[in-house]
Amino acid sequence: MLEPFGDLAIPFTGLPFRAGLAIWLARTGQGVLAVVAQFFYVGAQVGIWSFLIRYVQATQPGTSQKPAANFLTASLVAFMVGRFTGTALMRRFSPTRLLAWFAGINVALCAAAVANVAHVGTYMLVASSFFMSIMFPTIFALGVDGLGDSERKLGSALIVMSIIGGAVLTAVMGALSDVRGIQLAMSVPLLCFAVVLIFARRSRQETRVPVSIGGASQH
Repeated sequence: MLEPFGDLAIPFTGLPFRAGLAIWLARTGQGVLAVVAQFFYVGAQVGIWSFLIRYVQATQPGTSQKPAANFLTASLVAFMVGRFTGTALMRRFSPTRLLAWFAGINVALCAAAVANVAHVGTYMLVASSFFMSIMFPTIFALGVDGLGDSERKLGSALIVMSIIGGAVLTAVMGALSDVRGIQLAMSVPLLCFAVVLIFARRSRQETRVPVSIGGASQH
């Protein structure tokens, strides 16, 4: 039989799960912020990719689904290129600094998508995938930075669980799109990237040991 979840103990406290979790949350402010940042990052990524085709068709009337899907393919390519580029850049810049830059750029790109001046919004959303590329592993690494072994295990689990943001925030985008239109719905990932930016700026003050991401190690 499976042991009830509430009776599980957290190794580094020896306490039942709920009490041990409360202590972990109190001890690891950086870890808590990483869980929040990852929740919003995944929500932004899944939301943009899920609604990109709808955005293209809404802002470029007459575009059928197949040509619109080409922009999603381009986004995936941009994401892959961004991952390699971001890893290379981390050999010269700290992960926290690069994360802040990329998050700030994506705030601006999403703002451009909301405004869609001169019909450039689609291209801004495609470009945002390039700058998303380093966010998940960087947030994860910063969230467990400096933690003990048991704390790191719990922190890792919670950060991975925060991917539920992809379901929650995509639903929010869908509801907003139905009521106010897809352009305004892109304000949701804009706010999500703003949260990542706040996390990155705070992490620059909190990082205690070198953080290794994609083979690059920086302070």
